[in-house]
Amino acid sequence: MLLVATHPIKYSEQIECYSNEFSLEPKIVASLINTESSYRENAVSSKNALGLMQIKLSTAEYLIDYYDLDVTIDEDDLLDANKNLYFGCMYLRYLINKFENTYTALASYNAGETRVRVWLEDKQYSLDGKTLNYIPYKETREYVEKIKNNLSFYQKIYK
Repeated sequence: MLLVATHPIKYSEQIECYSNEFSLEPKIVASLINTESSYRENAVSSKNALGLMQIKLSTAEYLIDYYDLDVTIDEDDLLDANKNLYFGCMYLRYLINKFENTYTALASYNAGETRVRVWLEDKQYSLDGKTLNYIPYKETREYVEKIKNNLSFYQKIYK
């Protein structure tokens, strides 16, 4: 039972709801949340990424504009679990749609879309221009590995 304590799935109803809304695997979303914030709703990074899924206000505003949504948002909103999960799942779906590969999208979630596109164009990092064979940034490489490890635990623990 120690694994359940180190790999909780809090906010499971919201994760299930928004994962379904954005056609995501709920355990990947849970793994990302565990990696990003360890399920701390009020987490704030040094780069001002906020909440459970560590969304920047500029990212949420970009998504609102990109999808032509009739909403406004501020930093306090992104510290609300429901709104944060909504925008985090929307952003992950956006990245998966752009990159067509979940792990490439997750690398982009951490390192940024522009940086990952540069890596994909470099044969030393990507042989096919779609998947990353090697992630040159140690932080991003470890980030994706941590999500994969969390996912493996979640798949074993929560059937």
